[in-house]
Amino acid sequence: MFERIMTIKKLHLRDGSKIAIIGGGPAGSFANFAIRYAKKLGINIQITIFESRDFSQRGPRGCNMSAAVIAGTLHAKLIKDGIELPENIVRQEIKGYYFQTKEYGIELHDPESNENASILAVYRGNGPLYSKHTGNLSFDDYLLKHTIKHGANVIHEPVQALKLSSNIEIPAKIIYGRPGLNKEMEADLVVGAFGINATMINKVERLNFGYVPPKTVRTCQMEIPLSNSFVKESFNDNIFVFALGLKPFRFASMVPKRNYVTVSLVGNKDLSKKDLLNFLNHPVVRGKLPHDWKMPDRFCMCMPKIALIHAINPFTDRFVIVGDASISRIYKNGLESAYMTSQLAAQAAFERGISKEDFNMYYYKPARKLLEMDNMYGELLMQLSDFVTKRNWLVKARLSYVESKKDPWMSNHLNRLLWNMVTGYTPYKEIFLQAFNPVFQIQLIPVTLKAFIKENL
Repeated sequence: MFERIMTIKKLHLRDGSKIAIIGGGPAGSFANFAIRYAKKLGINIQITIFESRDFSQRGPRGCNMSAAVIAGTLHAKLIKDGIELPENIVRQEIKGYYFQTKEYGIELHDPESNENASILAVYRGNGPLYSKHTGNLSFDDYLLKHTIKHGANVIHEPVQALKLSSNIEIPAKIIYGRPGLNKEMEADLVVGAFGINATMINKVERLNFGYVPPKTVRTCQMEIPLSNSFVKESFNDNIFVFALGLKPFRFASMVPKRNYVTVSLVGNKDLSKKDLLNFLNHPVVRGKLPHDWKMPDRFCMCMPKIALIHAINPFTDRFVIVGDASISRIYKNGLESAYMTSQLAAQAAFERGISKEDFNMYYYKPARKLLEMDNMYGELLMQLSDFVTKRNWLVKARLSYVESKKDPWMSNHLNRLLWNMVTGYTPYKEIFLQAFNPVFQIQLIPVTLKAFIKENL
């Protein structure tokens, strides 16, 4: 034990340390934080990012597969960190959200309007497969180039293996390159920023240091090509969120992106193409598409996984995992979670050390404290949402009452509640307390009883 304590005291990043980051998406922003902390400590470090994906490719080959909505809270952080997104990267500046049920809809507005930050719709890769635009639209590629500009190196080759020595004084080793042309690189610290959908997860699990990946569910994303004018007229710069009581969906949205709309579906089970078709054929959804719209013969679609719980032991000596392969907020704000966990891990590595004890105490525990209990509230809210949205009479009665604006407080409270639900701007615990506000619930009792009686007569 004494020898272990004395040894881990040596496990610190110092002048000349080498950091290898596996993955160049938002979780790879660890590099930006590392550069900042190194400068603060007055040390020189070498950062190498391994990213085999070519973000200039269209479709799934160049994409990290998500709805790619940058929340206003994340946009504010990017601006604060000196990352200004150019016009070609921002596909749509989002005005607000529209909450759509079977028979009723309500436009939501930001209760805490921030003039300096906006909700932005982007593409993770260079746009949809079969799209005909010119230039590079990739948000991830822009972040990667920003990191290169500030001193990081990038190797566009796949990582084949990671070797961690039982002797913690020996650096980690990255095996990379095309099959048969393997190369090696030593690193004082390796950061796993590869994401929940990467095959690298299986390789890390086989290292047998106790890493257990998060439980996942398979979602569905599709890009629908439409005319720019139709998207503008039909969506009015709003993201449409659908609460149709349609199984097996827990969350369904359509995100406008100029001449495309991104359909994003999350269910309580792994989704399939059949589920996508059922959603698109629903009369309310068809109402958001041209009257003569037909499913195209060729279209851009992917079925990415999302995490439902946090990973166990996403760290060991000289190695730490960030992003959704480690711990993230369920259902919402995956990009922001990746950004946040990268910052926490970088702070732990530079201010405390790179032993497993340091990562456990100063990265994993704070991240769990921030997200784990809140995710439990998030799951409760999703179950409540499932219950309510399957009862269309209840949804219609409550929304129509609030929309009538007979009570300004009720109208504002429901707007805030729904806004926070669809955007994830505030912690799930706070949204849960908003939902069960006694004044709010008491005032809804007569409305609920009247609607129940009418439904069952």
